[in-house]
Amino acid sequence: MGRIRIQVMKMKMIFIFIDGFGMGNKNPEVNPIIAAKTPGLDYIFSNFEVIPTDACLGIPGLPQSATGQTTIFTGINASKVLNRHLNGQPTITLKQLIYENNLFKELSRRGLKFTNANVYRDEYLQKMMDETDRLHRPSVTSVMSMSAGLSFRTIEDFKAGNGVYHDITGQILIDSGYDVRLNTPQEAAQKLYAISRGFDFTLYEHFMTDIIGHKMDMDLAVGEIQLLDSFLGELIKLIDLEEDVVFITSDHGNIEDISVKTHTFNKVPTIIIGKQGERVRLEIESLTDIMPSVLKIFGTL
Repeated sequence: MGRIRIQVMKMKMIFIFIDGFGMGNKNPEVNPIIAAKTPGLDYIFSNFEVIPTDACLGIPGLPQSATGQTTIFTGINASKVLNRHLNGQPTITLKQLIYENNLFKELSRRGLKFTNANVYRDEYLQKMMDETDRLHRPSVTSVMSMSAGLSFRTIEDFKAGNGVYHDITGQILIDSGYDVRLNTPQEAAQKLYAISRGFDFTLYEHFMTDIIGHKMDMDLAVGEIQLLDSFLGELIKLIDLEEDVVFITSDHGNIEDISVKTHTFNKVPTIIIGKQGERVRLEIESLTDIMPSVLKIFGTL
């Protein structure tokens, strides 16, 4: 009598962090997410649960990037630690929080393979590593990557198709003088998907939503949302919903309301795409719940 072979599926998670992407009202005059043509997002919003997630964290004032992102990737309420919201890059106190414990370190302790798929410009890497350079301090995800001993992806990786730039297409690289080929959002999604095949957890960070949200330019914002939509739409087509998980979240609102120049108090969407995520009961109310939820999906909590 022959043996019964049981195939054990190996889940792969792609974590998409979108900076400044909140849940706004349905007014297309102020919300470019509503004004834009978004077949990809429409599909996601219609077929998967969108969890309204608090980014204010019980601290007065508008939520900001450094504290919001530190909270996402450590599970600690960083705004409460500082008793304020902090914009920009993490300071010494937040860096210490990140180095003590973060999502990458937790994944490593559990024997899981992980990567940061973002490409860094050569000159930015050099300045970021210079501790005396106060203008180019590392972001939360960069500090997390350094704490875990990851090598940063470079322009050569971008040329080889082994990394995705933060603007999705690489247009900023071309504008900066690099001799690289412009990617379509679909090609960028294909590259991210290919990278993810070699890891249990793949992080990709996109922060043009926050930069453009501050500009209060509807046409520019609609173009950004449609670019992001094409990228996400292609990625969803590529993944195996039975085996893969795409986890999407943000640190605070911004681009969903271009009537104001600042961030917003709006909740942010957390979306978990894939049946592996659906099999786990998650309780997500604020940014502090993101990291524990990721680990729970991997079956490590």
